[in-house]
Amino acid sequence: MVKGPLVRFVCLAALVAPLVDAATAAAQPEVRDHRTEGPPPAAPGPEVRDHRGGGGGGGYRRRPGPRFMMPLKIDIGFAGANTSRGFGAGLGGAVGIHWASLSPEPTQTDVGIGLFGAVLGTPKDPMGMSTNNAVAYGGAYLELAHTLSHGSFWRTWGSGRGEYLSSEAFNQPNRIGLGASGRLSAELFISGVGIEPRGLFLGTYAIGVFVEGAVRNTTSDIGKIQFCTGLTFRTPLVFAP
Repeated sequence: MVKGPLVRFVCLAALVAPLVDAATAAAQPEVRDHRTEGPPPAAPGPEVRDHRGGGGGGGYRRRPGPRFMMPLKIDIGFAGANTSRGFGAGLGGAVGIHWASLSPEPTQTDVGIGLFGAVLGTPKDPMGMSTNNAVAYGGAYLELAHTLSHGSFWRTWGSGRGEYLSSEAFNQPNRIGLGASGRLSAELFISGVGIEPRGLFLGTYAIGVFVEGAVRNTTSDIGKIQFCTGLTFRTPLVFAP
C-alpha cells in the first residue's frame, strides 16, 4: 500500500473540506405559525409583515455564507510523470497560506507555504509480479512569485517553489527527497477590506489556471520530472463571530 504521500494528500484534502462546508452552510430559519383565519393583527412595531398568502410559510433567514476562511491558494488539476511501467497520470493538488490572498490591495509579489501532492495510476506490470499500479508523492513547499503582467481585475504570475517531499511506487520503500518547481498562472481577482460589527473581510477572491513543471528527487520508479496543470483559487481572510 502507498502510505506516506497519501497521508499528506489526505491532510491537504482535510484543509480544503472545512472551506467547502463553511461556504455552503446556511443558517436555520425561524418558523412562524400563521394558520389563523382572516387578516393578521397589526404589528406593534414599525415593521409590518403580510402573510395572507395562506397557511404559513413565513420565516426569517440570516445571511448565508462562510463564517471563517483562511487566506489560501488552492490548486487542483491533472498531474503526470514517467514511471518504470510507462506514463502515469492522475490527480494533483496543493493548498497553502499566501500573502496575495490576504493582501487587501493588488500586490505584485506573493509568498506562501503549504502542502502539495499527487496520486497517479500507471499501466499494469507486464510481468504480472505486482498488482499495485499506483505511485504517489507529496510534501511541503515554500513559494515565491511575481506578477508578469496585470490589469485592474486580472494578472499573470511567474513563480518558483522549493519542496521537501516523500514518494512511493509499487510497494517500494518510501523515499525522502527535495524538489524544485516552476509555474505560470493567470487569474481573475477582486480584493478589498471590510470591517463591521458582523465580522471582518480582508484579502482577495480569485480564480485562474496554471501550468507547472518540476524536478524532484523521487524513488527510482518515478521519473525525476513531473508536471501538473489545472485550476487555481484564492480565498481571503473571513471572520464572522
